[in-house]
Amino acid sequence: MTEMFAADDDVAYAARVRGGVGSLGGAFFLSEQAKQAGKDLGLRGWPTYFVGRCGVLGPVDADVVTAVCGFFPASFVEKAWNQGREVDLTLAVEVYLQACQQWGRQHLAEFSDVERLAELAGYVVDRTPSIGAPIFAGWRSLPRNVDAPELLAQHMTTLRELRGAMHLAAVIASGLTPREAIVAGPGGSANASFFGWSDVDIDEDRYDFVQTARAEAERKTDRMLTTSWLTLDLADRAEFATLLDRAVSVAFPDRSAATEPGARASDPR
Repeated sequence: MTEMFAADDDVAYAARVRGGVGSLGGAFFLSEQAKQAGKDLGLRGWPTYFVGRCGVLGPVDADVVTAVCGFFPASFVEKAWNQGREVDLTLAVEVYLQACQQWGRQHLAEFSDVERLAELAGYVVDRTPSIGAPIFAGWRSLPRNVDAPELLAQHMTTLRELRGAMHLAAVIASGLTPREAIVAGPGGSANASFFGWSDVDIDEDRYDFVQTARAEAERKTDRMLTTSWLTLDLADRAEFATLLDRAVSVAFPDRSAATEPGARASDPR
């Protein structure tokens, strides 16, 4: 019998699957596969990340990348993006996508229901409007001629891009700056430094507001994602949540391994 979780509560359901999608969709960013992708491209670190993740936007100015990757300082994005632009963007996206898929093959091949979870995730990816989520739209357009573990990793990364776009909008709508949202998150100042911020403190007169507004931004993000999860019927939502938990346990036998810097910052990417 399928456990129902909160599949009949739209906002609670979005919150319920938030962590699993973020973990499975973001772990490869700091993986050996991603590092190898950088080596293959002749890059390392953040330039690999920005051209691999955002190369789907095309040969745009750094300001455009800053606009959609709003949790990073503009100067940080400009430096990394311009360095990464030394390689062909189409190639960068292809190599980075392969790194994502290879991560899925390594970590999800032993998951017995990988084909079904990939199928359900694919339904959500394909049926969700792309308005306000340009990187999500770009990743959704990438080739999918791969096996189920690779496809599941690709779909989860694509869904993570969807939440990242909605979360950025929710943060701004809640009256926060992206920097404040990161500093107020579980990773705190260390995570803000990782994202390139030099000012990693919250102004004293903003502290109470920031704490409240950040929690509201999470709730707003979950509300914004209810439309996506409602592309699945009630039984499929329950099954998705059940299988997602199982996939996470297979991918991360030690659950702490699933936590990556982006996830600590309210899953901003």
